[in-house]
Amino acid sequence: MWKEFLSSIGIGSVKVDTVLEKGQFTIGEVIEGKVVITGGKVPISIQSIMLQLVYQLEEVRDDSDFSSHEKEMDRLLMNIDREILPGETQNFPFEITLRKNHPVTEDNKQTFLRTTVIIPQSVDATDQDEIIIKG
Repeated sequence: MWKEFLSSIGIGSVKVDTVLEKGQFTIGEVIEGKVVITGGKVPISIQSIMLQLVYQLEEVRDDSDFSSHEKEMDRLLMNIDREILPGETQNFPFEITLRKNHPVTEDNKQTFLRTTVIIPQSVDATDQDEIIIKG
């Protein structure tokens, strides 16, 4: 019971790592990779995996109190609905095509692939990887 409680608040829960084929891509190219989920201390039900391609711009604007601005460029939702056992590792391959209007990477412009493992009634496991976009 105690392990289940700790897992529900993120302690000893599943670990997620998004592994990409490479770290640099050109506009229009397909990003290929896999989401690796490793079980924690107790069995846990995974509902889905959400991958978000997020563009981040660092600039000071008169109309905002924040210097960092994000825009979601694409989203992939994979419905999993399965249980991950303690210590078990499962791989989930994916592909996302970079849109033609995706901004290229510059000093103040970055792109991240944000991964969220949706776990009902628990803290969701997350991972974020920076990728470089060339024109």
